[in-house]
Amino acid sequence: MTTQKIYPAFTILLVDDEEEFLRSAEYALKREGITNVETMSDSRLIAARLVRGGCGVCILDITMPFVSGREILQNISTEHPDVAVCMVTAVNDVTSAVECMKLGAQDYILKPLHHDQLIGAVKRMVESRVLREETAALKGYILGGALKQPEAFAPLITNNPAMHNLFKYVEAIAGTDLPLIITGETGTGKELLAQAIHTASQRKGNLVCVNVAGVDDAVFSDTLFGHVRGAFTGADRFRRGMIEEAALGTLFLDEIGDLRPESQIKLLRLLQDGTFHPVGSDTQMFSSARFVYATNRDLKKMMHAGVFRADLYYRLQAHEVRLPPLRERPEDLKLLALAFVEEASIAMHKQVPYVNGELFTLLSTYPWPGNIRELRGILFDAVSRNTTETLSLKYLKEKFSELRGTNVGSETGIAAENGIMEGQRPNITFSSTLPSADELEGMLIREALRRTNGNKSQAADLIGLNRATIIKRVKETDPPNQS
Repeated sequence: MTTQKIYPAFTILLVDDEEEFLRSAEYALKREGITNVETMSDSRLIAARLVRGGCGVCILDITMPFVSGREILQNISTEHPDVAVCMVTAVNDVTSAVECMKLGAQDYILKPLHHDQLIGAVKRMVESRVLREETAALKGYILGGALKQPEAFAPLITNNPAMHNLFKYVEAIAGTDLPLIITGETGTGKELLAQAIHTASQRKGNLVCVNVAGVDDAVFSDTLFGHVRGAFTGADRFRRGMIEEAALGTLFLDEIGDLRPESQIKLLRLLQDGTFHPVGSDTQMFSSARFVYATNRDLKKMMHAGVFRADLYYRLQAHEVRLPPLRERPEDLKLLALAFVEEASIAMHKQVPYVNGELFTLLSTYPWPGNIRELRGILFDAVSRNTTETLSLKYLKEKFSELRGTNVGSETGIAAENGIMEGQRPNITFSSTLPSADELEGMLIREALRRTNGNKSQAADLIGLNRATIIKRVKETDPPNQS
């Protein structure tokens, strides 16, 4: 059975002299996944309990023997202002309610209360406290500067300021229970970031990764929730689902934008109350995993188009981080290239080849639509073909020429060559007077030289001219030397 997590991290203290009310309220809260609950019926013991600490929310009856709820509320407001208080009473007295709110109570509910009222009040106060703690943590990270767990982010090689700011944000929220969604293009490192989030959270359980792209609802349910023996034909034994495998850890669902509508409903239910049923079972089970999701699709557009549920979309937005594409991280190209060349050499039991600076200039001329995954794949292939002490650029030049040739004439290819996302047209703005073809060629050559840091051979490869033509045009446009 799934290990039931302790939620929230702080204690929900129920204080009432009616034992039956305490039992009923505790059961209702735990059924909703609010498991860190403590009950007390003797109001004389409350002060000592609060001094021990760890209490975040207090549900407090006003009318009790020995010490009244008002007296306890005054003590909490003075000595323990971080504890949120909800007053409970059987007397519908507006004056009493106003007085309690002035003393610092956050909410006020009447007996006989429905469980939905109690659960709603507790959830609001828990969420409010969690948000305050996250805000304080974020403020501390922003002011403090350095990461507290840099080793968690070591696999994400970067020297990009935006990436470092992203790491600070992720580290600050890693320990929370709220879901987190990672967005970004294919190949930007979303699974690596999910691993970093799990490591920084210091959760006791495992990180379990599930790719839900192209998975039908039956497979989705069986994969996540597991099944009992006899649930369907071929189910000859009990099987734990991935949610149970991730108990007290992190469940990472990749390609969440491809989730089918019927599966979206089941995921929403799981997020709302933290409960699930193995396929073929009537037994309700609790999830103790933290959920992290990833997608390379625009969920907001999908929601407006009616193919992604709005309620699920908003439920996933508790925390969102966007991994920038490689073209927005030019300072990382050299770091990544050197790391991949070394990694490939070690994996293939080859001597790490010398890399000259021309490699980085060559790499910078390509827009990398497949991002870091594409860079890694191309460099691994280059290392596997290399037979000299210096990494040969011959294969890479041929590869880029092939990639550009494949894209010629296609709108998607042209967009990729200009570092523009698919579906957008490159936009070239002309002045009122159109340039001549000769002037256009000169402009194109200058831009190619700028992108290749003046390397005429690479500039020629980039725009499909021969090197001699570029040398000739440069001589024509360069001012003569003054003796």
